[in-house]
Amino acid sequence: MDMGRAVGIDLGTTYSAVAAIEAGAPEVIRNDDGDYTTPSVLYFDGEEVSLGVCAENMRAKAEGDVASLIKRQMGNTDFVFVPDSNDNEYRAEDLSALILTKLVASAENVLGEEITDVVITVPAYFEDEHRNATRTAAEIAGLTVLQLINEPTAAALSFGVGSGFSGTLLVYDLGGGTFDVTVLRCQNNDFTVLASLGDRNLGGFDFNNALFGVVNEKFKEQTGQPIPTDQYLQVMDAVEDTKRRLSQAEKATVFISALGQNVKVQVTRQEFESAASFLLKTTEFLVDESVETAGVSYSAIDKVLLVGGSTRMPMVQNLVERLTGQTPDKSVHPDQAVALGAAIVADKVSADRAGAAPDMPAGGSIDFSDVISQGVGVLALNAASQLAYTQLIPPQTSIPAQAEHDFGLPVENQQEIRLQIVSHDVDGVLEAQVKSLGESMLKVPPGRAAGSGVRVIFSADIDGIIHVQVIDLTEGINLGEMEVKRPGEMDPKRMAQARELVASAQFT
Repeated sequence: MDMGRAVGIDLGTTYSAVAAIEAGAPEVIRNDDGDYTTPSVLYFDGEEVSLGVCAENMRAKAEGDVASLIKRQMGNTDFVFVPDSNDNEYRAEDLSALILTKLVASAENVLGEEITDVVITVPAYFEDEHRNATRTAAEIAGLTVLQLINEPTAAALSFGVGSGFSGTLLVYDLGGGTFDVTVLRCQNNDFTVLASLGDRNLGGFDFNNALFGVVNEKFKEQTGQPIPTDQYLQVMDAVEDTKRRLSQAEKATVFISALGQNVKVQVTRQEFESAASFLLKTTEFLVDESVETAGVSYSAIDKVLLVGGSTRMPMVQNLVERLTGQTPDKSVHPDQAVALGAAIVADKVSADRAGAAPDMPAGGSIDFSDVISQGVGVLALNAASQLAYTQLIPPQTSIPAQAEHDFGLPVENQQEIRLQIVSHDVDGVLEAQVKSLGESMLKVPPGRAAGSGVRVIFSADIDGIIHVQVIDLTEGINLGEMEVKRPGEMDPKRMAQARELVASAQFT
């Protein structure tokens, strides 16, 4: 098999897709089933693994052997999945690596090329640990990540590259498991993100849960009991289908066989929208905040894009029209736009590295910059001798970014520096309020007096991943880049085990 081109991968919570440049334009590659998107669901049958529709169909039949919503667990050090049918322990990175392995193998079959280089999309509101876990998953799968790109930015590229569009663009991205809203300024093929906000735990799955609550209450009215727990997954499948039908009709019926009865539950779109109003309100708040943070008004928004399958719900479209005063542009495919944008970036980055022209004619003139969505910094003693947050890179800073801050060593002849790397959007808050991203330890040259200065240099790379360097100001010596030890980060031994685990999987 010939060495192939770089591809873009939308590694989604509920659905994933792969795209590449074909005949000078981005195209989503059909999977082995002939579909453009693949359910991000894994089914384990002993040592055999299935991905996609067949795995999704097993969810209600073999719950203990099915892994889904994996993206929500990325960076979660406590998460481990052990299938009922084998004794292997899978972390979220392992499961994502399995998904990537199968997606890439399927794309290789279509293209007739070996794929090693990829661009992977991530939610704009993914933090350092989630981004790092995504890179780790790709490494386990034997892939080289050329770049991580935020999903709304990728969608904007799929819309704007080669279109000649100039103006301010708002991308409302509601997928199966995450929500992002991004405001960009576009000038032909130059894309600048002005603001990006989101919620990595808000998506179509949560709307399903809201609708399930309505169905469950109506079921109780008829039977006197809630839906049995052993029927939950089966009913949830029916609820998801009902949600889709309610996007086309004002009412729909759910048929439930439980408690020895066949129960018919009718729900209306109005009831669903009422139950899900708090979710919609959260997205409204984030849209308002993103527009304000971007320093623009709704009247200055020239174009609105809806991305993600959950934007098909009428309540979402009505909300966006009410806020922006305009009908969203529907020229991009809500399920494919992110993967298409990732393919454009993959083509450009791989061509730039090779010193060649990209396969997409318009790709050579693309320029885009993104932002880090959350502030990052370190813990240090404040004037009251309390550990408090010193913000080094504020939220919404364009990346790549670098910032520095000088600190004094607290004690004489200090042997090492321990830096606690944390995240928060407000400078100066106390230790209990911040989120830990990791820590670094570095040796200090001997004989330093108390108060001797060190300069901490923080950088966020193009992927939004944090790096730290320290300079000894006494002698002007660069003490080097500090290794950031992130909670749960894989050591070389665990990485080798993960690669072996994934490589040994027998896909069906």
